[in-house]
Amino acid sequence: MTASPPAASPSRNRSIWIIGGLLIALTICGWIWWGAPTPEAELHTAQAQINHPDRALALVRSSIQAAGGEFPEAQVFECRLLLKLNRNRDAILAFKSIANPQACPPEELSLLGDQAVASHELVLASQAYLAVPKDVIGKDSSRLKRLIYALYTRENNAGFEDTILTLCRDYAPLAPEDPFPWLISSSLYHERGVPNAAVEAYRAALKCPLPPEETYRVRLQLAELALLLGDLRLAREQAEALETTAHSVEAQNAIHGLNAELLIREGHFQKALPILDQLIEKRPQWGKTLALRGRCYYELQDFAKTVRDLSAAVEIDPFDQQSHYLLGQAFLRQKDTIQANRHLNRSRELTDLMAQILTLENQLRNDLYNRELKLRLAELNEKRGDREKAAAWRRGAEVSPADSRQ
Repeated sequence: MTASPPAASPSRNRSIWIIGGLLIALTICGWIWWGAPTPEAELHTAQAQINHPDRALALVRSSIQAAGGEFPEAQVFECRLLLKLNRNRDAILAFKSIANPQACPPEELSLLGDQAVASHELVLASQAYLAVPKDVIGKDSSRLKRLIYALYTRENNAGFEDTILTLCRDYAPLAPEDPFPWLISSSLYHERGVPNAAVEAYRAALKCPLPPEETYRVRLQLAELALLLGDLRLAREQAEALETTAHSVEAQNAIHGLNAELLIREGHFQKALPILDQLIEKRPQWGKTLALRGRCYYELQDFAKTVRDLSAAVEIDPFDQQSHYLLGQAFLRQKDTIQANRHLNRSRELTDLMAQILTLENQLRNDLYNRELKLRLAELNEKRGDREKAAAWRRGAEVSPADSRQ
């Protein structure tokens, strides 16, 4: 008689069932894991749905979550979708949350920059473009131009001036017929008080095709800078060229004023007077013209008329250092020492303010992010009546080294 196998114990049966259940569960999890889309696959699906931004946004956010929250390419694409949905503020915040945007493919960053420029979000545009490697964006003239535009026209470009000037130098040889880099450079140099460099940039701009109104503006700025530098030949050259570009009464008046100032600098005071008389008849409250005529009368030793014109000029512009000085000298000739000392003291105060400003600006070139220097410059410019520059220095005082890299 054959012996029967021993019956399995209840505890052994339970172990077998538990092990079998675990194997089945692991198999199912494996099927799910292998069948689930990867973050990269989800991003690719989202990119294919770009014309349906709401649907694509859900997919791209799922891909970011699946990647553990740090997926630069997907995060940059999320910013693009938010801009497409007119959620600009959300796009800005989303970009700020990217720990390492440089890890994103350059083309995606460039596309975000393009879209941000189109949406007039220039801070976001400049941040996106600046994250693109220099050797990549430096070869793309159209995007390099948009980067310069975004940096220059953004609400606060303090701290970016050197970057903009460098980018303009990079862009110029890529588009030799485009005046854009020279117009931007000339404006920056002009604003920073570097007249020689501004003159060179303006002259380079004139070698490119320019619309008539821009040609007029550039020549006028160039002539005024030439006068400042004492280059009367260049100033006269521009003044003569301007005669053919003035198409409005205001432009013609500006050119006549320039010509009068040039005649004074050349020592032709009698020739300048009738031009100034006509301009003052048209605009009696044009302070600069009154100051110029007062200077003419001073040089012609007609001190009564000097006092008349320069007194009116400093009423209009109490920060005109030269007019205060000549007015003081004219009062001295009339033996009025009280008035003479008042205006000469004011002239010295304004001269001292300008000297302090120049000293601090020189110091700032070696310490670009010194907040105290910038606030002091704002205060001094306020005292000399230049509120626009004072406001610019206050804005610049809020820029840190980290801000300038964004």
